Amino acid sequence: MEIGALVLAGGKSRRMNGKNKAFLKYENKSFIESIINQLAGFQNIYISVDNKEKYRKLNFTLIEDMYKDIGPMGGIYSALKVIKEKYVFVTACDMPKIKKEFIEYLCEFIAEDVECIITQDEEGRINPLAGIYSKQLIKKIENMIEEKDYKLVNLIKIVNSKIITLSQTDFSESILDNINDINDYNKLKSVDS
Repeated sequence: MEIGALVLAGGKSRRMNGKNKAFLKYENKSFIESIINQLAGFQNIYISVDNKEKYRKLNFTLIEDMYKDIGPMGGIYSALKVIKEKYVFVTACDMPKIKKEFIEYLCEFIAEDVECIITQDEEGRINPLAGIYSKQLIKKIENMIEEKDYKLVNLIKIVNSKIITLSQTDFSESILDNINDINDYNKLKSVDS
């Protein structure tokens, strides 16, 4: 199957007191190491970065944002433009609980007419990260960027999306926890210890 994996690591980590979230520790590994371990089944793993210098030590293809400071949409767009695969599984570097089994489950929904595969919670809130995006989206994302609309949720609404309700699967919603700030990280560490 033509699918690569992309870890979005281009954020500013402002709410983490400037500490780079990709290198925070969880279960004795950095977040990015934990995530990459779960992506081991992919032939190609790409890292989306705002600046290649910070991530030089990582032995993966680094994709620098073509559009700076527009969030995850910029990273996904830049990756879709340069990767050779038709699809990319996307996760953020602050989602250290992501699981290989969950990724494999999402891959089962890939179909010619589906442009993205994402999940939602019981209340219908969409989780645009930890999803699969198709190269078919490039033009639509370009149009949104031109209109300065950088919200992935808005993209998902206008394309042919497969939306899976997590509570109807065997997976816990906690595997998609984003560690956004110091409070989230302290909670994670208290469970981890």
